[in-house]
Amino acid sequence: MSNKIKLNLFDLKSKENLQNIHFFFKTKINKWFDAKGLPKSEFFEYRNCPLCDEKSSNEVFAIEGFSYHKCIACESLYTKPHLIDGVLDELYSDGTYQHYQDSLVKSGSGLRKGVLEQRKFKQLQQMFSQEKLTLLDVGCGGGTFLEVCHENGWKVEGIDPSPDSTNSKNIKVQHGDFNQIKFDKKFDVISFWGVLEHLSNPIAALKKASQMLNKSGMIVFEVPSADCFLSEYLNKTTFSPTRYIESGRHNIFFSKKVINNISQRYGLSIEFIESNGLDIQTILLEEFSPEITEKIINMQDTINNLMLGDHYRVFLRKK
Repeated sequence: MSNKIKLNLFDLKSKENLQNIHFFFKTKINKWFDAKGLPKSEFFEYRNCPLCDEKSSNEVFAIEGFSYHKCIACESLYTKPHLIDGVLDELYSDGTYQHYQDSLVKSGSGLRKGVLEQRKFKQLQQMFSQEKLTLLDVGCGGGTFLEVCHENGWKVEGIDPSPDSTNSKNIKVQHGDFNQIKFDKKFDVISFWGVLEHLSNPIAALKKASQMLNKSGMIVFEVPSADCFLSEYLNKTTFSPTRYIESGRHNIFFSKKVINNISQRYGLSIEFIESNGLDIQTILLEEFSPEITEKIINMQDTINNLMLGDHYRVFLRKK
């Protein structure tokens, strides 16, 4: 398996951009709340756990009007009340989410494509005996992962809800909802990079993906972790982080327990799972000398190795 990358948050996203985008989205979602900061009924509804359908939960923290609950059954976190279906769609259709892409993701596109996306590709390639694979990237965004796989000879396609996502002439991209689009083919790999936490029904997406895999095919996804150091810190010292929570966009946080349950439910085996996080720099949000920064990054690497980083990366193989 490819070595982990020791990442400096501020090489990927500048402090100024993180703060500006955090404020931008905060003002955008104010209309979802009343004068007292309480959720408006036309935007929210009460639901069972979106990952296991358990009714009971306990609030663990509240941030910017959103209440985050821990499911008593699968131990995942989710917002309760939950945004009604369709509310987030406006953020994609009116250009709001594209502003996020332009300001944050594209600013670090060189590092993403040259280092991070290359590692994703190498991790997947090592799990197959054949070199040329077929890939569907759900929520492909700017398309850098698709580009890397395409440049290495894979046959790739993408799906994204935003009409302003990648428009590469060499790569087929459909715009719309993955759960609503019909496919007449199967794939070796279906990927969800930072996607499932945005969906109202991520389980339906994973179920559909499992049915679209070739024999011994693989689903890979990266999602915010419910088990991480940062989540525990928020439980004890609530503040509004500029990443990880992303109020209104990250509404579901996966536990290791629910990942095991999902794999068993849909005839998948966990080929590999790791945690990748930026917990410490997210909490501190300060830039230090190179010597101190190196110590912080090494501390984070230890947190990741203990499976306490703020995101899980999961590889599920079709049995």
